[in-house]
Amino acid sequence: MWGNTGLQFVFAGLFAFDAAVQLFACASRDRLMLRRVSKCLLMPLLAACYCLFAKAPSALVITAILFGFAGDVVLLFRPRRWAFPAGILAFATGHVFYIVSLAQRFAVIPPWYMLALLAVINVACAVTLMRNIWRGMPRKLRPPSFLYMLIIGTMASTAALFALYGASDYRWLALPGGLLFAISDTVLSIDAFHHTVKHRNVIVMTTYILAQTLIVSALVFA
Repeated sequence: MWGNTGLQFVFAGLFAFDAAVQLFACASRDRLMLRRVSKCLLMPLLAACYCLFAKAPSALVITAILFGFAGDVVLLFRPRRWAFPAGILAFATGHVFYIVSLAQRFAVIPPWYMLALLAVINVACAVTLMRNIWRGMPRKLRPPSFLYMLIIGTMASTAALFALYGASDYRWLALPGGLLFAISDTVLSIDAFHHTVKHRNVIVMTTYILAQTLIVSALVFA
């Protein structure tokens, strides 16, 4: 019997292999089925890795990952009208669970001026993005999309605070993780509502996979 260490290597290897397959599939339109299957495996494998590596796995973190899985599956049904808002809802819920998970693991309470600064940056970034994609976005999607931007901005801000004040030796991983998550969704929004982004699938999935991996890795040892 290998024990827990052997399983860690097996599932970490499976996750890395599936991520590579996903990016390979994203590089060509002729690999749609491979892209769909490999995408659906990403978050379940990451959740398994988290459970195996974490000393005390958190239900909040697992739930956040699984809502990412739900969002991945739902977005496969685009361009159906219900797919995009349903995907936003799933990912937004996952971000909320990440926010709570990260905030619970602050070693100290961040100073008020850091909270205020990040709040201003969050709102400014959300407003700037909305201004750029406003005309191309259906009216019904504007309010929930703006709310989603604020939520992911809050998650990225919480990740930045965790990198500074978190109770983990690997807390710094949360900062690039949060930023990459914001970049991934920004590229997706620009491509959907402003103009076509070249190599969108590769860019979005690369930043998304790295974001999820880095945030989860920061929480594994917290």
